[in-house]
Amino acid sequence: MQRGLMMRHALAIAKTLTGSGAILALSLAAVSTAEALEIKSSDVHAMGYPTTDAIQFMGEWLNEQTDGRINLTIYHSMQLGGEKEALEQVQLGALEMTRVSVGVVGPIVDDFNAFNLPYVFRSIDHMHAVVDGEIGQELLERLEVGELIGLGYMDAGARSFYNKIKPIRTPEDLEGLKIRVMQNPIFIDMMSEMGGAGMPIAFNELYTAMQTGVVDGAENNPPSYATQKHYEVAGYYSLTEHLIVPEIFVFSKRVWDTLSEEDQNLIREASVLATEKERELWNAMEQQAMAELLELGIEINDDVDKDAFIAATAPVREKFGAQYAELLTRIEAVE
Repeated sequence: MQRGLMMRHALAIAKTLTGSGAILALSLAAVSTAEALEIKSSDVHAMGYPTTDAIQFMGEWLNEQTDGRINLTIYHSMQLGGEKEALEQVQLGALEMTRVSVGVVGPIVDDFNAFNLPYVFRSIDHMHAVVDGEIGQELLERLEVGELIGLGYMDAGARSFYNKIKPIRTPEDLEGLKIRVMQNPIFIDMMSEMGGAGMPIAFNELYTAMQTGVVDGAENNPPSYATQKHYEVAGYYSLTEHLIVPEIFVFSKRVWDTLSEEDQNLIREASVLATEKERELWNAMEQQAMAELLELGIEINDDVDKDAFIAATAPVREKFGAQYAELLTRIEAVE
């Protein structure tokens, strides 16, 4: 509506002018109209999830700050395809923005793959300190080689073990257990070093696999464990927090380069607010999940010897992290 009113106003002015005056008026109107910005953003998650709600918050803030000149529309629930497909559209400039797992940008900036190593982050707070600091910003800046502007990081929680046999306090407790892991050599080796057997089973088959004894358990964050009702077939959840892998949201560099410095700064500012909002929403969702699990009588074990797990997975970090040695040293040094 605003765009139409602006054009009608420009035409009315033009009718009262002649020659160069009319041309100038129309030119100014065109420049003003061109400043309107429609941002399309993709996410595989549905609305109501921390990442989608944080991006919605970002869009509302931008809209308010610009009196409706900048609008953001979220294409959630894989409407524009999976993460890989959405990222490719952003690189081409067909889509302005998307939120993806760091693994998807690993082929562009290989150092992001270091985040998939077990215990590369000692805690959620340590991860925040790394990605909010010099290291995290350097990695985001390097995405420009892939036609991407890194805007910020988002939380995806910490993955811990759950199974139907016993609490997991030390790596020895995993010996002989078959644990479903994501299909990645790092995670399969991680289980082997801990004494268990890593089974890369499809996530949508996991409930039945645990129910029938194909696997004894799996690993994931508390909200996923709760919402998928895996507690019904695996009632022991142990806070090993062996994997803390953040996610990122990126903007198309091809579109970014056409924006004014003012709009670029606004989007940067909105991105910081979106990161803060997503962390707040994720924390609330995680606390709610934990409360629901405790109410259901699920055993949540926080008596975990993390030092033993860190030591047990050292060979995994050495094997898969050799090429990231300098980066890992820098990450470890962050307080």
